[in-house]
Amino acid sequence: MAEKRFSERKLVLFTVGLLIVAGIIRLISYRVGVVFFYLAFVPFLYHRLMFYIKHKGELTSIDRYRRVTLIAMLATIGLNIIGLQDIEFFLLFMLAIDYLIIVNTKKQNAR
Repeated sequence: MAEKRFSERKLVLFTVGLLIVAGIIRLISYRVGVVFFYLAFVPFLYHRLMFYIKHKGELTSIDRYRRVTLIAMLATIGLNIIGLQDIEFFLLFMLAIDYLIIVNTKKQNAR
């Protein structure tokens, strides 16, 4: 059975959509909104972790750059959860960097 593939770009945009919903919820109830903020990253992080588990030896240079963004996001979430820092903007920044890596890679491959 063939593995169903979907666009990485659409996954990032789906995560952004979830973050917008979490922001609206945060305006209504701050604590619930914070929980939804972190839950919005779950599909993205799950997909990236499964990708690296399945493709251990066959990584391109782009995948190595994206691994750095994934590690930074996981470290930031971990530090935020245990209370050592409170930097939520950095997660959005890393998601934007990951999106730019995806978009620029597709443009370079199209040439």
